[in-house]
Amino acid sequence: MGKFRLTIKTSYGEVSVESESSDDLKETLLSIGVSQESIDAILDTIKEKLEAPVLPSPVSVAPSKPEVAGVIEYTADGNPHLIVPPDKLTAREVIGLILYAKSPNAVSMSELTELVGINWKSVGMPYISSNLSQMRGFVIKEGSRGSYSYKLSGSGKNWVENELLPKWKGYASKT
Repeated sequence: MGKFRLTIKTSYGEVSVESESSDDLKETLLSIGVSQESIDAILDTIKEKLEAPVLPSPVSVAPSKPEVAGVIEYTADGNPHLIVPPDKLTAREVIGLILYAKSPNAVSMSELTELVGINWKSVGMPYISSNLSQMRGFVIKEGSRGSYSYKLSGSGKNWVENELLPKWKGYASKT
C-alpha cells in the first residue's frame, strides 16, 4: 500500500491512484492521460484544503441551551458535562440528560457509553443497552443492526424538561 492516495470523483465513477511518493503520483496521473494543467489544479485544490482552517461542524457541536443552565455545561468540543454530582444521579437520568444535551443529533452506542463514563461512572455497553431498553418509551433507536444510534422521543424530551431539569436545577441552586 502506497503512502500517497488520490481519489477523484467523476461523472462516470471514482478514479483512485496510489503511489509511494508525490512524484510517482504525478507520473502515474500523466501516464493515464491526465494533463499537467489538471494535475496542477488538483494539487492547488489539495493545498487550499490543507491550508483552510478547520471549523467544527455545526451538526456535531451541540449549542448551549439556556434551559439546561445549572445542570449541563458544554466542553469546548461540544460534549455535555453534567454539573450534578454523579452519586445523585441514576443511569437512566444520566442517559436522558446526555441524549437531551446532544439533541437533535442521535448518539451512537459507543459515544453514549463514553459520555456516560465521563459524566457518571465507567460502565460497559451492555449496561447502557439494558438501561436504554428500560427507557423504551423515552428513546428512539435509529439505524440498522450493529450501527444503531439513539435520541430522545417526544415523551423523553418531556420527561427531561418537566421532571429531570427542574429537579436538578433546584438541587444546583441549593448548593
